[in-house]
Amino acid sequence: MKLDSHVRATPGKEFTILQLTDMQVIDAAQQRTPDRLRPDEIDAWKTEHVEMCAYTPIRAVIEQTKPDLIIITGDIVYGEFDDSGRALAGFIAFMESFGIPWAPVFGNHDNEAKIGVYAQCRMLEKAPMCLFRRSTTMTGNSNYSVGIFDGAVLSRVLYMLDSNCCWGATDPDTTRHYGMADDQIAWMRGTAESLRAQNDRPIPGFACFHIPTEDYITAMVDAGYQTPDDEDGGNYIIDGTAPASMIDAETPSPNTCEEGNPARVLPPAHAGDSGYKNERMVRGRFQMSRSADFLAANVDGVFMGHCHKCQISVMGSDGIRYTHGVKSGTYDYHTRGRIGGTKIIVSADRTAFEVEQVYV
Repeated sequence: MKLDSHVRATPGKEFTILQLTDMQVIDAAQQRTPDRLRPDEIDAWKTEHVEMCAYTPIRAVIEQTKPDLIIITGDIVYGEFDDSGRALAGFIAFMESFGIPWAPVFGNHDNEAKIGVYAQCRMLEKAPMCLFRRSTTMTGNSNYSVGIFDGAVLSRVLYMLDSNCCWGATDPDTTRHYGMADDQIAWMRGTAESLRAQNDRPIPGFACFHIPTEDYITAMVDAGYQTPDDEDGGNYIIDGTAPASMIDAETPSPNTCEEGNPARVLPPAHAGDSGYKNERMVRGRFQMSRSADFLAANVDGVFMGHCHKCQISVMGSDGIRYTHGVKSGTYDYHTRGRIGGTKIIVSADRTAFEVEQVYV
């Protein structure tokens, strides 16, 4: 199997990936019905406020982290408020302005836009720095691979996966499926096996998608970050995590929560655990566990989005690090001061990596 896209790294140097997620751009001027948004939401999410609500924090985190590659784990736009595709087009132009390769996947809200999923895919594929490739042979659309090369040597691969679930879409071509389907998993495993054969060694990989799998909840429970029965939503920060920022203190932000600096501080259960959490993660609300499939594909890191106030990176008992990215904008519900991105530093030999929450 061929890789769909690739990026070049500098041999012998660390490689930095920035994860952005859930900016969920809302263009209030495009609401379909006059009572869909409250007056304060209409005022906060005016078309011209996209700079303040999304672009300013994203620009700040890019400038701070100086990434070699940017991944976006879904919900770029709240598609219900972008039927024209205007918000997505603006976001694409914004990302292209940095001249950095970027690789997005769809979330559960992106494909709600009436412009249609094929039009959205074409917009992404036409952007020169965007690595997105629409899949034509499996469930969903945002399924593609990105290889990291050191010279001619493939050192790591990213599996960009569509977790589907866009129930609010009107486009009949939008996949009506919850989570990743068997054919997507078969593609990931098949690609990993093909790469192993081509390179005479397993190639370590990251799996990147929107809706978490239950492996993440299991890892949090095992680490003591959530009770086994899921009753404790938790309001805590893992010791060593970056403090909250007040970049959005003056931003009109309906639906914010103010627990940016919770009093409860937990020690990291494993080296490298970090993050902030103030959201219940309930079994049965997320994708089925995929640990065995990830391991079969040589995946050692999983990066997700979807839950805006859960931003934890935790090592699972399976040896995989599960990371829920930091929300990258002030649209929809969020915690004030917990806005930014997630920095992934891949070691010079590409065999190890570290994760850091970046609040701007």
